[in-house]
Amino acid sequence: MNFVEKVEKRKKEVKNLLVIGLDTNVERLPKSFSKDSKGMYEFNKYIVESTKDIACAYKMNSAFYEMLGPDGMRTLLKTRELIGDDIPVVYDAKRGDIASTAEAYAKAAFEFFGFDAITLSPYMGSDAISPFLKYEDKYAFLVCLSSNPSAADFEYHGNPPLYVQVAVLAAEYGKRCGLVVGATVSKALDEVHEISPKSFILVPGIGVQGGSVKDVMKSAAREKILVNVSRGIIFSENPRETALKYAKSLSLQ
Repeated sequence: MNFVEKVEKRKKEVKNLLVIGLDTNVERLPKSFSKDSKGMYEFNKYIVESTKDIACAYKMNSAFYEMLGPDGMRTLLKTRELIGDDIPVVYDAKRGDIASTAEAYAKAAFEFFGFDAITLSPYMGSDAISPFLKYEDKYAFLVCLSSNPSAADFEYHGNPPLYVQVAVLAAEYGKRCGLVVGATVSKALDEVHEISPKSFILVPGIGVQGGSVKDVMKSAAREKILVNVSRGIIFSENPRETALKYAKSLSLQ
């Protein structure tokens, strides 16, 4: 089963668009968990077991695992294995290199770690993307329009703007290429969806970063959106209850 099939199957099962981000910063772990790779894994296990019947997908941000060195990367792998094969898992690594380096990154993400999808920085062009699209059962999300204020330094430049050119590139690649559009710029969702209607759009920036679920769910791209919430769920007082709340607001019913 490829990524798209997994997502569509999962959407029918949980009837929502919620992606839970396991952006597990050990410095923010509750007191009952040790602030090391062991505590990170036990916390991830707690979150996954609490939300596995709710999440449409999970997303794992590589940075928080890399900062713990080899033990952190082992935790990344163990957590991926814990989630299993039935639920889609996105590797948030934002890779963006070319040639044999990109091929090595793709092999690591898809063959070694077994992720279903990856986020990519597309600004070195198609050479940085195509190695990931050789895997017919996998998926690549290109950073298109991000939530951070300094996105204006590059993403809005040009005529048409750079983010539009990224969306056009995703459309040219077709069914295995999606886009990342921040929730704080949700007004662009319809524009991006119109350019690349077959692409899934991963939407971060809900909750802590100030994005609005209501605004996102108004989009004509609703059927192609996957909405990520990370810190707002996993570091909340009651992650399961918070996940249920978000799932309800992102309901497909």
